[in-house]
Amino acid sequence: MDAVSQQFNKLSAKRIALQKTFKEYNEANGFSYEDWINPPAGHFYENYKKELDEINNQMAPPLVYQS
Repeated sequence: MDAVSQQFNKLSAKRIALQKTFKEYNEANGFSYEDWINPPAGHFYENYKKELDEINNQMAPPLVYQS
């Protein structure tokens, strides 16, 4: 397996673990749409979104258009 595939597998595993914590958090605390849209500082949803964005940006970097 090449280095890119290994990195992708690590990111995939990290993303799955993060989604599992999201599910567990919501099962224990219920889902709050208000907190999801505008999470208080340091809230679980704020950290979840930040980590998920970092993983997604590494797995599929944003397109950069050249003019």
